[in-house]
Amino acid sequence: MAAGTVASTCAWTWPNPVGKNDLREADVRFNIADFDFTRNPTSTCNGLYHDVLNTGTHEAGHVFGLGHVGSGHSNLTMYTKADRCEVKKRTLGKGDVMGLRSIY
Repeated sequence: MAAGTVASTCAWTWPNPVGKNDLREADVRFNIADFDFTRNPTSTCNGLYHDVLNTGTHEAGHVFGLGHVGSGHSNLTMYTKADRCEVKKRTLGKGDVMGLRSIY
């Protein structure tokens, strides 16, 4: 995993000629070499800490076929980055849900 990458997801699918490909297998990897993860960030959280639930929810979005969203969508779970100790993306935003509904 590249230095500076917090986590990464690889997904393998079967082709589906009538819609989105069917998920076959997925792996999620957290970069514990460069980052520390916590489940309970506090108001004094700093350094390399990332909330494991926040990051895990984002990576689960990739497992289910969601990609990153860019500028103007920083409140969505699938936004390209999360701040250290951030917990607001533990749950999906409306745009994340709409993306999943468009797939499933």
